[in-house]
Amino acid sequence: MEELSKIKLKIPIVLGSCRIGRESLKVAKFILGELIEQNRIDTELIDLGEYKLPMLEERLQDSSNPPDNVLQFCSKLGQADGILLVTPEYKNGYPGVLKNALDYLEPQALKYKPIGICTVSSGRFGGLDCLAQLRLVCLALGGLPIPDKLPVAKVKELFDENGKLCDFGFKPKIASFINELVWYSEAMVNQKQFSSLF
Repeated sequence: MEELSKIKLKIPIVLGSCRIGRESLKVAKFILGELIEQNRIDTELIDLGEYKLPMLEERLQDSSNPPDNVLQFCSKLGQADGILLVTPEYKNGYPGVLKNALDYLEPQALKYKPIGICTVSSGRFGGLDCLAQLRLVCLALGGLPIPDKLPVAKVKELFDENGKLCDFGFKPKIASFINELVWYSEAMVNQKQFSSLF
């Protein structure tokens, strides 16, 4: 069995917004940089604003000619060891573009995959209503939302217009959140390897 220390975990970041001028993009890019600095993580930013997935009209398994970007999105999440969702809170919920994307996934597509959820808000609560809703959706897909959370409150005060972090007290929160997601992802990879021996 490959030692855990040598495993390169696949943990993509999904940015669940396509709105012009979205502040959540700054947060996603900053977290991406933090993940890239760790040699144990293979990551990328899956920006739904760039993927431009069509509105779901037919289940993927029922489609005779599914769009390439839909297949690519589903494949990347299917191959992931863990997933990090970054999404703004819109009107106490999460954006429709993210729900549309997740609805393309087959039932139990995220089974045994740890999921870290980062919610972004210009208000002082950091998107906690959105976070609670997303946890339910992740569970319905078989995913395992990690206990830790990363609500980003007053995002316009946290980052400047160029996406540079203004409050360095936020870095330990990100580090703790990432460490927990990595811990759960490693544990699940290890368990899957162990199970495959029997």
